[in-house]
Amino acid sequence: MFRVRNSRGSIAAVLALLLGIGLSTPIQAQDTSGSRSAEKSATGQAHNPPSAGGGYYIEFRAAQIGAYGHSYVMYGVGGRQNFADLHPMGNYAVMALGHVLPVPANTEWDPDVLKLPVSSRYRRNLNAEQYRKLLAALSAAKANKSPYWNAVTNNCNHFIGELAQAVGLKVPGQFQLSYAFVPALRELNEGGNAGTGKAAGEHRAAATPRS
Repeated sequence: MFRVRNSRGSIAAVLALLLGIGLSTPIQAQDTSGSRSAEKSATGQAHNPPSAGGGYYIEFRAAQIGAYGHSYVMYGVGGRQNFADLHPMGNYAVMALGHVLPVPANTEWDPDVLKLPVSSRYRRNLNAEQYRKLLAALSAAKANKSPYWNAVTNNCNHFIGELAQAVGLKVPGQFQLSYAFVPALRELNEGGNAGTGKAAGEHRAAATPRS
């Protein structure tokens, strides 16, 4: 975890270090040539095969970008696909500042995220009640007129972790790279049964405090 100091020079040094070790590249700057991109409809949703069983579902994903990766969710009913995430607004300087202070964020979906390769994913089938709770959690997040992003206290892992808790899943510590968070979420809830497609209601939920 990063310790915030009042010294302007210390903060500048931290930001320089963060930039030097490779912050997540803005999505628009990512070279996606050769990667698999989903075809999009006029609404920005992707055309992919219907989910297994044609029912409610949520899929947690880690996109490959920069040193950290980026976590987001796909959810819907049958072949319908919707997406949601939390991301900082601005350039590299704003993102760097977000490692020591809260910075403005956005929950408006950016279709360019779908151009990024998916490094890991975890899909769960949901029942109608779980899906209702998911939609309620998403509505509450989008109703926040002043969302913020901070690398330690409120990042993309926290966002999808809250959605996981809403549907009754256990959540690992969110202060880790997205590349590790989604696999950890799958392992925590599935263990040796990962990939079996069991309904989320078959697992007992246990809320985990944010790290």
